Amino acid sequence: MALVQEQILTSTDVNHRLSFETESLSYFSFAPGVNYIDFKVIDLTDERIRTLRLYTRKDDHPKPVISKGWREYVKSKNLRKGDKVILRVNYDNIAPFSIQAQRSEFTVCGEPFWINI
Repeated sequence: MALVQEQILTSTDVNHRLSFETESLSYFSFAPGVNYIDFKVIDLTDERIRTLRLYTRKDDHPKPVISKGWREYVKSKNLRKGDKVILRVNYDNIAPFSIQAQRSEFTVCGEPFWINI
């Protein structure tokens, strides 16, 4: 599965919307004149399929965010600042993308040890 985005969550990501890397927009096909796209993801832990919305500004600086469906995902996973979310292209036809939430409760040899949640 191709990596779309891997991100450590900030307070804004947890409480409002997920900031999205502009470079990752190439994985999505927006209709002409439309600045958002709803897409399906499958959670790799609980295998639930969810719908998220990727939204961009209409001006020269798109500043993409994942909005619709994001807060429900955060609540269902009890995500908090410092957790990590990984979004990948999914090739098994269930949903075009997969999502994985992880939390680090401790370190091993000075590196965070991430556990799927």
